[in-house]
Amino acid sequence: MTRLCNLDGEIRLEHEAQVSVLDRGFLFGDSVYEVMRTRSGVPFGWPEHLDRLRASATGIGLPLDLTNEEILQRIKTTLASADHGESYVRIIATRGTATAPNIDLSFAPGPLTWVILVRELPPAPSGFAHLAIVPRLRMDPRALDPAIKSGNYLNNLLGLAEARKRGATDCLFLNHEGEVTEASTSNFYVIRGSKISTPPLRAGLLSGITRLLLFEFAQEAGVHLVEENLREEDVRNAEELFLSSSLRDVFPVAILDGQAIGNGKPGPVTNSIIRGFAQFCDRRTREVYGPGFAKI
Repeated sequence: MTRLCNLDGEIRLEHEAQVSVLDRGFLFGDSVYEVMRTRSGVPFGWPEHLDRLRASATGIGLPLDLTNEEILQRIKTTLASADHGESYVRIIATRGTATAPNIDLSFAPGPLTWVILVRELPPAPSGFAHLAIVPRLRMDPRALDPAIKSGNYLNNLLGLAEARKRGATDCLFLNHEGEVTEASTSNFYVIRGSKISTPPLRAGLLSGITRLLLFEFAQEAGVHLVEENLREEDVRNAEELFLSSSLRDVFPVAILDGQAIGNGKPGPVTNSIIRGFAQFCDRRTREVYGPGFAKI
């Protein structure tokens, strides 16, 4: 399988593409990024993803030097060169090559480095997630706002590694006040009765695009989805749990810290959300994202 990337507007084989050892994304994680998947060849949620990319860039004081149309054209060109079906798409913008390995922004004259990775979309995961509540806390927004999707992912990386050591497939972070935030790369939801709860953004978590669209779906479908502060006991007493992300959509959680949630299988409410949201996404692609992408 040929793996391609677009580096500063040029399509190259992934293994042959290179950035400078002085690139600030490499040196300091001084970068922002987004990950999308395609549906029927269309990057799903592209307007929302590009809006968040720009918000993240603003959050680290990084003026983007490409328009949305230019970014989308690079994505479209790279997708057209790929020799597979549905794709994983990763957009990375770094502050560019530094004049010295120094964190001071005066050593970053630009221009930005832009990388677009396109790979075959991995098969949809089967089964369910096993979460572990880890002692490592989610990054405090006063230190580095988790709403910024930057290249500095050590907090998430280390939390996931701790969960893996405990036999889990993913971690669940608390914040400094003991409130639930999110998993390593997914937003998190608790089901109790007919109500689905997810932590508010102010708890310190990324505003997921799938999370955003789930609220739209819930409003259409009459599903009771709310933001509210959650603590560890709320999670342990839940009837069902699930995660959401751009690559997994809605994914059930059946085990928490080695203990079964409910009967240890994906629950009926979660399964209903999975089916309904998949139909919502297909319709959204046909009616919104597909026509808009075709105009680029």
